[in-house]
Amino acid sequence: MQKQNHNHTIVVRDFTVCDSDVFLALANEFYSSPAVCHSVPQRHIELTFNECLSDSPFARGFILECDGSPAGFALLSFMHSLESGGRVVLLEDLYVQEAFRGKGIVSAFFKKLFAEYDSKVTRYKLEVTKDNTNAIDIYKHYGFEILEYIEMVKEMPKG
Repeated sequence: MQKQNHNHTIVVRDFTVCDSDVFLALANEFYSSPAVCHSVPQRHIELTFNECLSDSPFARGFILECDGSPAGFALLSFMHSLESGGRVVLLEDLYVQEAFRGKGIVSAFFKKLFAEYDSKVTRYKLEVTKDNTNAIDIYKHYGFEILEYIEMVKEMPKG
């Protein structure tokens, strides 16, 4: 998807094999930022990229470009929810480099996301740290609401 916005050309496109280095750099930058609670191993980033390139029904990755330059990425995963009565899109990660913020990239991403999935899913879900108030405000603008759940995880050893 290409969109002219704020005099910038914004492209939201699926990962290709050629995006490996760009995605790895962007993901490492994101997972080193205050927007996340913890870093992730490099191997997890590589596995995620490969999963997005496969025919997996569980993961999809996007490169976000502004005026021909990589500016960020987004990762989706998919599940079914009894609570919402259908399929759910999980926005795992949405990252735009600071130099590209305010140029309409997030707007172009959500426009593509909603156009493609609104008729196929019953819910969109995402996580954001409490301190990331800028992101919270952006997500609220796009209709997301805060749920008062406590998230819990159990990490399994990797083989």
